[in-house]
Parts: sequence; structure tokens; C-alpha cells
Amino acid sequence: MTNRKGEVELAKEDLIKAVNQVLGIVRRNGRSRKVGLALVLMVLLGGRSSVRNAAETFGLDYTNLLEALGELEDAW
Repeated sequence: MTNRKGEVELAKEDLIKAVNQVLGIVRRNGRSRKVGLALVLMVLLGGRSSVRNAAETFGLDYTNLLEALGELEDAW
């Protein structure tokens, strides 16, 4: 049971780190946390198909955003 709890904690930390990375990219580009959280939810719920459109809409660097969202998806 202890090992399982440790695995869950590590997964939780990875997910939080990935979410914070996405939020950092969004905030550095002058957007709000709400925009960042919307992007996080978009990837977790719908995949990467509309990430390019969102990056263009919000004026974000697509390459950096895609890398961060990929880490988020892996952590999820």
C-alpha cells in the first residue's frame, strides 16, 4: 500500500509541475491564468488538435506550448 501511495504522490507532483509549466508560458506572454487553465483543460479533455488554433488566438509560441502540453499529457 505504501508503494502505491508513493506512486500517486509522484504522479500528482508531475501533473502539478506540467500544469505550472503551461501556466508559466501563458503568463510570460501576458495572458491570464484563466487562459492557461483553459489550455490545460483543452489538452486533457480534447487532445492536441486545437492547440495550434489556441496558440495563434492567444499569441503564444506554438513550439514551446506544444512541448509543455506534451509533458502535461504525459503526466496525465
